[in-house]
Amino acid sequence: MGLTLADNYYLKARAAAGGFGCDWGEVTESLNYALSYDENHCPSLCFLGQIYAERLSQYSEAFECFDKIIATNTNYLEVYPVYIRYLIWADEIARAEKLIAFAEKLKAIDISQLYWLKAYIEDVNGNYKKSIKLLKKAQVHIYNEYYFDFMDDEKKRIKKKIALTTKKSKKKSEKKSKAKKKKTKNKKKNKKKK
Repeated sequence: MGLTLADNYYLKARAAAGGFGCDWGEVTESLNYALSYDENHCPSLCFLGQIYAERLSQYSEAFECFDKIIATNTNYLEVYPVYIRYLIWADEIARAEKLIAFAEKLKAIDISQLYWLKAYIEDVNGNYKKSIKLLKKAQVHIYNEYYFDFMDDEKKRIKKKIALTTKKSKKKSEKKSKAKKKKTKNKKKNKKKK
């Protein structure tokens, strides 16, 4: 069993996209060749979807690529975290949550990534404490140091957000209390004048 022509062209596209410089002409040409040899080549469709979403902000085209992968091969696990992340970016939270629920049932899926994506959704929704709890759950399922450190950085980032929002809410409550005090003082002055 060897690599197919679609595999070879996909790898060429990935190589052209990597490193310091990116040869977009080579990337697109190689992807087009890969998909011409196999229109359902999951890695190529996934990469094409990423390009549509990240580089062109064409989410509907990206989602078509990801949907085609899932329709062709539900066990192509690499598509789920990518697809879910772009759904969140496109403010398609309900779809992202449904896809997470579906992906959780798949054998050999990276559970830590799914917890991270759940935490990401909670972060976007402003539920920072819940997000931190989910990141801790994700860390239980991590098996490499780099990704573990990434989760620590995510927790730090969210804690900073918590600090910012509590400072803002304290300032707002202080302003409200000052305004109330002013109103009561003004009412008392008005009563004395009468």
